[in-house]
Amino acid sequence: MKAVAFNGSARKNGNTAILLNLVLDELRAEQVGTEMIQMAGERISGCVACYQCLKNKDRKCAVKSDRANEYIQKMREADVILLGSPVYIADVTANMKALLERATLVCRANGNDMFRR
Repeated sequence: MKAVAFNGSARKNGNTAILLNLVLDELRAEQVGTEMIQMAGERISGCVACYQCLKNKDRKCAVKSDRANEYIQKMREADVILLGSPVYIADVTANMKALLERATLVCRANGNDMFRR
């Protein structure tokens, strides 16, 4: 079993990381493989509605200028996906929102295979 955690905070070692690590520590104690993705300093672009993912159906976003496809692949490989983000103006951080937009559309373009396991 494998768990991947995405820290959407701008601070790598802030409260969001502390809380995600509490969960990851419990999973490690149960022999679950874990990985923490620090999104601080990353620039993830939002979905540009090109819909190439619907056409290509290759489980990738057509936008290649950031690490979103790498993160989407990590989500696909994981049995557990943890998302952590501080709340800014009643929503998750911009990077987290952008990743979720793109991952969701790629998932839907490929038969919702990422989240229905």
